[in-house]
Amino acid sequence: MLRQFVSVAEHESISRAAEALHISASPLSRTILQLEARVGFALFERVGRSLRLNNAGRELLANARELLRSNETLMRDLQRRADGIGGTVVIGHMAGALYNGIIPGTARQVQLAHPSIAFQFEGAEELQQLEALRRGRLDFAVQTQEVTDPSLASRLYSTENYVLLMPKRHPLVAVADIPLQMLVDAQWVVTPERSGPSLRAKFMTACRRLGFEPRVACVAGDIVSALALVANEFGLCAAQESLVQFAGEMIVARPLPLLEMQTEYRIVWRPEAVSPAAQRFLDALPHVPHPARVRRAA
Repeated sequence: MLRQFVSVAEHESISRAAEALHISASPLSRTILQLEARVGFALFERVGRSLRLNNAGRELLANARELLRSNETLMRDLQRRADGIGGTVVIGHMAGALYNGIIPGTARQVQLAHPSIAFQFEGAEELQQLEALRRGRLDFAVQTQEVTDPSLASRLYSTENYVLLMPKRHPLVAVADIPLQMLVDAQWVVTPERSGPSLRAKFMTACRRLGFEPRVACVAGDIVSALALVANEFGLCAAQESLVQFAGEMIVARPLPLLEMQTEYRIVWRPEAVSPAAQRFLDALPHVPHPARVRRAA
């Protein structure tokens, strides 16, 4: 109806508008009368054989054109979504999951190939991510544990080792092979205790496996804050190797073979809810060889 109104307004004639719309004049005339009845007032004035918009008609014309443009934009966006070349992909992640660059790098690769695809990243703990994924608020979640929910699929995309971060002037910097006793005697910077998987829990488990409780010098609010504390000589810290890029010149990073700390990163999704744009991201994300390469929890 709005498109027909706009055509009559632009042609200032029922017959010319009908010809442009490839319909007969009679139904078009009825449509305009129905529109006027619906809005409750006349939209045109007759000037000879022509129709001219009155003030109300001119106001409606401006709004009708805007609505039609918005509708066309919406339809194009929906078509892009259907074709997998548009839409927004929402990815949940915990602190640190983006440091190795795999998730953001893959997203940027997809976006460069398909500029109409947008990405949104939402930080949350692992259990919160899974809940948001089940509710449809996320397209993907990043997890460090095996997923047991049979409605979800998961795939390993990255495995990351941990390193020992030391203040530049710490005595251990000069030690080639750090013995266990030096780790026992060291002061440590740790992150807070959290529910679910955490760096703190992983670190404490690794230490206990070696038979000692670490001497905690201070607790940082998060792993990035821990870097500042290490740089200012509060103690040592175990951190994922991708964090080294943010460490700065006052911190020295060394391998940490004794503690044997490692994190496996998995991408998790709902198979029945993967949009074409999300599928493009999933297809572009690297695969890490694993016994269950793409697994559905049983």
